Amino acid sequence: MKAWWRQRTLRFRLAAWYGAGGTLLLAIFSATLYSYVAETMARPLDSELRQDLAEIRQRLAITAEGVVLWDRAGATSQARWNSENPWFELWNEQGELVRRFWPFTESRVESMPVAPEPGRDRISIFNVARDLRLRVLSVPYAVPARSETWMIRVMTVHRPMADGLGALRLIIAGALPVVVALLVLGGYALTRRWLKPLDLMVAEANRITAEDLGRRLPVVNPHDELGQLAEVFNVTLDRLEESFVALDRFVADASHELRTPLTTLRNVGEVGLRRSRTVEEYREIIGSMLEEAQRLQLLTQRLLELASTEGDAPTVEHLPVRLDELVRRCVGELGILAENKSQRFLLETPECTAQTDAVLLRQAVQNLVDNAIKYSPAGTTIQIKVREAGDHWVIEVTDEGPGIGVEHRSRLTARFFRPDSGRDRGRGGFGLGLALTKAYLRLLGGTVEYAPAPGGGSTFRLTLPRV
Repeated sequence: MKAWWRQRTLRFRLAAWYGAGGTLLLAIFSATLYSYVAETMARPLDSELRQDLAEIRQRLAITAEGVVLWDRAGATSQARWNSENPWFELWNEQGELVRRFWPFTESRVESMPVAPEPGRDRISIFNVARDLRLRVLSVPYAVPARSETWMIRVMTVHRPMADGLGALRLIIAGALPVVVALLVLGGYALTRRWLKPLDLMVAEANRITAEDLGRRLPVVNPHDELGQLAEVFNVTLDRLEESFVALDRFVADASHELRTPLTTLRNVGEVGLRRSRTVEEYREIIGSMLEEAQRLQLLTQRLLELASTEGDAPTVEHLPVRLDELVRRCVGELGILAENKSQRFLLETPECTAQTDAVLLRQAVQNLVDNAIKYSPAGTTIQIKVREAGDHWVIEVTDEGPGIGVEHRSRLTARFFRPDSGRDRGRGGFGLGLALTKAYLRLLGGTVEYAPAPGGGSTFRLTLPRV
């Protein structure tokens, strides 16, 4: 049953719950209505009969000789009964009528009530005339003076409103199935109309493919839940489309970058095989091929590093790291490159400690220092500063290179991006260093920023949280 229910459509289940809930509420309402009507219409009559019975028991007495006394006076000689007194009948054990106390004459009554069933409380209705119906209460009545149990039947006029209970039961029994059916059909129609935007969303989602990511889900009403869901999906589709575009661009750029060293390797090899050469010429050709192979290996390594930071990210260890020692170590490792260009470092690194990953931060700092060495003229100074900024540590690397144009600054961390011809492969650049630095800082919870240096050059700033 549970599996069957799950296989039904959402509008079917909503309509079923709507019908079931409506049926339950209507049933409760009908029962409450009937109880209230019965309480306010029929039961007051029965209560009136019980009150009359209590009055009769107080005022009625029967002697051992069978004489009926009312207020201690004989009542058998009265021809007519005072209408203000209770109406009742007395029946003996033999089922014989002893006395009837009511204000009606024989000409008024067309048929008399039959004898009551002895020894049993019962409420009945008798038609004694076309325009007169009596509601009667029959109860046993003990006669101590005669050691007998007679029957008293108390009577009152049966009001027509009490007959409405039966009609009310018929109305409820007949109307309830109709109302339930209307509830189910109406609920299904309403849910079908309310969920129409969902059908449109499903139809449009089926048309979205990897080749056609420009489609978006229709937003019929942006203020309801379905509209908000469609907007969230559209935002997700925007991100997916951007990711696919970035992936396509990355694949195209990577293919282009990989094709260049491979083409160079092939061309150098083909040239070397066209004729016989001396040993020195072969050495030069093999050296060129090894140089391109090394560049190809380095480019592949960088691509793998970038993919690892954006895919299955490496485990980040947040441990105490001396930033001043880490910066000095990076400068020492790259010092040979600076010496070849007669460059010098100016360090401002006070003793400081941050909770971060030493390996990733070291790679990021090395990328910035390596870029500063590559793109700064010979004989210039590279400044490296570590300072405190609120709850963060800031590492700044400033060079005296050509700087970055305003039109290129928004794309500095894009893959394979080189803003000008000065940053070419001849200097060993692939346009991946800043993209890797940004990925490393993202894993560390920090940021990388660019600012033009006073007097020319560039300042790259790494911001790390203290913890």
